[in-house]
Amino acid sequence: MAEVLVARIRSPRTVVIASESAFTRRDFERTVATAEGLALAGTCPWREVADRAARWRPDLVLLDAAGAPLPETSAVVARLRSADRAPLIALLVPHGGPRVEAEYADAVLAADQGAHAVVRALEVLASGVLVAARPPRREPEPGAGPEVRQRLSTLTEREREILVLIVDGLSNREVGSRLFISPDTVKEHVSRILAKLEVASRIEAAVAAVRAELGQ
Repeated sequence: MAEVLVARIRSPRTVVIASESAFTRRDFERTVATAEGLALAGTCPWREVADRAARWRPDLVLLDAAGAPLPETSAVVARLRSADRAPLIALLVPHGGPRVEAEYADAVLAADQGAHAVVRALEVLASGVLVAARPPRREPEPGAGPEVRQRLSTLTEREREILVLIVDGLSNREVGSRLFISPDTVKEHVSRILAKLEVASRIEAAVAAVRAELGQ
C-alpha cells in the first residue's frame, strides 16, 4: 500500500520512460507532454535505459514491467543507482501482480490505471512529495517505533542536514550544491545514514525522517 508524505512542491523534473512496447512509449510521451510537473527527457527500450539515463541525467525513470517478466530488473536498477546523479525509479506493474520486484523501486505503480493516472503519480513522486510503495510485511515500518528516533539521534549534524534535503527530494548533486560539498561526499554520507537508520534505501530513510518530524 502506498504512503504519501507531503513536502515542498518543486520545479518540473525530467523523466525517462523505458518500455519494450513502442505503443506504451508513445502513449506516455503524449501524456507527459501535458503534465505540469514533468518534462520528458526521452523514451527507450529497457536494454538502453542505463546508457540513456547516463547521457540524459533524468530526475526520474519509469520502468515498464507490466508486460512479460523482465528478470534483469535488479541489474538495470543497480546500473541506474550507480550513477553519480542517480534518478528516482518507478516500476510499472500489473495491478495485483507479483510484487517481488517492488524492493528495487522507489515507487510501484499499477499499469491498469492508465497513462494519465500513472503520470499524475509520477508528478507526485518527482515534485518532492515522497511515495513509498512496498509489499505488505509484518515487521514495523520505518519510523513506527521509538527505536527509530534513537537511531536518528545518532546522526551527525551534517547527516541530519543531508537527510532533511533528501526528504525535500534533492539528488546527491543538488544536496552537494546546496551544502558546498562534492556529490561523492554526499554519497558517502548517505551510505552512513542508511546504515545508522538500518534502512535499505533513501526513500525509507526519508519516510522515517518525516514520521519522526526530523528538523521540526
